[in-house]
Amino acid sequence: MKPENWVFEHYHEFAEKINPVLRAALAGQLRPKEQKQMVEAWLGLALFHDKVPVSLEEIIASADAINFGIPTPEEVAWGFLRLKERGWLAIDGDLYGLTSEGRRAIDTIVSPGNVERLTDWISIHPPSGRMTAIDVFLTLGKRKTGKD
Repeated sequence: MKPENWVFEHYHEFAEKINPVLRAALAGQLRPKEQKQMVEAWLGLALFHDKVPVSLEEIIASADAINFGIPTPEEVAWGFLRLKERGWLAIDGDLYGLTSEGRRAIDTIVSPGNVERLTDWISIHPPSGRMTAIDVFLTLGKRKTGKD
């Protein structure tokens, strides 16, 4: 058996376990528990990797390549909900990607592959509705304080 086939089946099995939890969360039937801020950044970069919407299996493979780990169903559900709250998650049936605004916003924050910088930005800018790339640009270099 070729290693590519083994990896493909491996990611497929993870996607099968994650999909019901993700679908329930996106439908508003499940609210996953809070995760570390890095999860949203990690999944945002995994979505950023592909320029078109892709399958959950492909997102898991990208996430694994970025962070050398497979996200849990709760992490994917929570991260995708956060991206959706920002107006950055595009859903097309069973395919997921970033909206054009989400792609521009992430590109504004970091160069592809820099999960630390995106994590830092996300941790001080929780979702508060749709954010454009211009909104993101205006926040760069600014830190939120209790007075903001």
